[in-house]
Amino acid sequence: MEQKVMSGIGGVGIYGIVSICIFFAFFTVTLWWAFRLKKDHLKHMEDLPFDGGEIDSTDKSQPTQL
Repeated sequence: MEQKVMSGIGGVGIYGIVSICIFFAFFTVTLWWAFRLKKDHLKHMEDLPFDGGEIDSTDKSQPTQL
């Protein structure tokens, strides 16, 4: 039944292509962001659970906010 409903809609094939493109773009941007992170920032974030979660305001390893 779903095949009959979906085949009755004109241009339904473009939705699959658009969804794959959106997924690929999001995945690529996420990988680019992850590889761009500075090692000292990652180390600081890694140590947060052990120091009580306090964020030092003088820490330069944190990214700047826009």
